[in-house]
Amino acid sequence: MNSRKLMIIKACGIPGEDQECDNIKNHAELYNIEVTCVCPKDNSDLERILENGVIYDYIYLSSHGNTDGFSNSSESINFTWYKFGVLLCETGCMGDDCVVMLSCCRGGLNQIAYLLFHICPSLSYVVGPRQNLCPNEMLIGFNLLLFNIEHRRLDPVTACKKIELGTDIRFVCFDRIETEGEMAFIYFKSTFGDEYREEIEEAQTKFQNQQAIPVIHVVPLGPPTVTSAPGPQNQTN
Repeated sequence: MNSRKLMIIKACGIPGEDQECDNIKNHAELYNIEVTCVCPKDNSDLERILENGVIYDYIYLSSHGNTDGFSNSSESINFTWYKFGVLLCETGCMGDDCVVMLSCCRGGLNQIAYLLFHICPSLSYVVGPRQNLCPNEMLIGFNLLLFNIEHRRLDPVTACKKIELGTDIRFVCFDRIETEGEMAFIYFKSTFGDEYREEIEEAQTKFQNQQAIPVIHVVPLGPPTVTSAPGPQNQTN
């Protein structure tokens, strides 16, 4: 069985970030999760990192955030949530049931999850805080999430509810399948700007092309032939 993989993206630059990310890394390794920790210099560097062909089960983003996007302290990294969603989609870096953990202020707002789900069909879960938090509060919250998913085997939505029960810190987990049936999300999709449609469709096409896997058909008394077939897709309503 392949080990689960977590990528930690350090894109904040505030005191305490190193300790936060090191703590998350050490905790994840207790569950035999293979952890890659990266500190990109700028937008292009982050794009290159996510294009490395590795498929992750968890992506942890440490950054400054608001309703529009995220950045580091120097703003050499500065993404809108829209551009980040396009990047996640076209690089195909997320596995089935991937959990994207947004360790940034207000990372758990509805409009952020709605936007990422609308852009990227391979994204299954988005988790983040509803409020402004410091690094020690972030690491407590996300460590509780990992503990309840990996050790107690709870689903991400239920695991996330344990954070507020234990700490009074408001975190929320969005499940793609549940969210797609909500009227607020349906309305969000219907009002999303047509000017983005072409770029979104291009990113989704790149993702679908990357899901093509070789299938070997064995022909009696002859050599096998190799064709391409689409890989498994996330179930949607």
